[in-house]
Amino acid sequence: MLTITDLTKSYGNNLALSSFTYSFDHGIYALLGPNGSGKSTLMNIVTQNLRSDKGDITLDGEPIGKLGAKYRQKLGFMPQYPGMYPAFSALDFLRYMSILKGLPRNKETEAQLDELLRAVELHEVRHHRIGSFSGGMKQRLALSQALIGDPEIVILDEPTAGLDPKQRIAIRNYIAGVALNKTVIIATHVVSDVEFIARDVIMLKKGVIADSGSPYEMTKKIEGLVWQTVVKPDEVQDMQKRFRVVNIQNGDEGVLLRILSDTAPTEASKTVVPSLEDYYLHVFGDIL
Repeated sequence: MLTITDLTKSYGNNLALSSFTYSFDHGIYALLGPNGSGKSTLMNIVTQNLRSDKGDITLDGEPIGKLGAKYRQKLGFMPQYPGMYPAFSALDFLRYMSILKGLPRNKETEAQLDELLRAVELHEVRHHRIGSFSGGMKQRLALSQALIGDPEIVILDEPTAGLDPKQRIAIRNYIAGVALNKTVIIATHVVSDVEFIARDVIMLKKGVIADSGSPYEMTKKIEGLVWQTVVKPDEVQDMQKRFRVVNIQNGDEGVLLRILSDTAPTEASKTVVPSLEDYYLHVFGDIL
């Protein structure tokens, strides 16, 4: 159990985190919030890359500061902008990271690195230089290094950034699979990536937890507030001024709008099943 209590961090006069308190067990936890909400600050404090001004973090009741190297051995981290060595091959990079994590150079380690490269679809290019990789390939390699050594706690900052839809689904499913016996914390802007795999979602707003709970619990809160209606093309702009329009889609009969509203936007409007993205916009729409 990873327990965070009263975590606070400021940068000058800017309060990045304010009394953040939460307990993480096994499973996937999603951190959602716009830029500047405190997600990366929280992750950097949990991974000991940044000091907090106040607060405590414990793992199974032990302060992580006292655990020292034992804590870091149980931790895997994928930063939002991972540093890479362009002259290294993908396999050499993972070997290097495995040495930094204290893993022995043996057949078991090599087998794990091989398995990780296969999981992120980089095995065929394992001997290619990282400098020749696309952004998406580097992103997948960064994910694989976070899982070296089978860590108990995995911190992922925007793990699917730069991936195409097929790769995103594959990585999402892979993360869901490895999270069965781990604590996985994901910060992302892609709400759909976590809607169906997260056990709990934490919505951060200006360094404060705006809401938390399961995706089901959150979407339940806006049942009856999400509407769908068809309007003429020249009516779209007016509807956007009057209501919070969350999606616009051209159709055969006109423009299909998805709207967040306490009341029916038009007489022909029908309520639809809310999504986690709808709830995200419900919470953060005022600062987007």
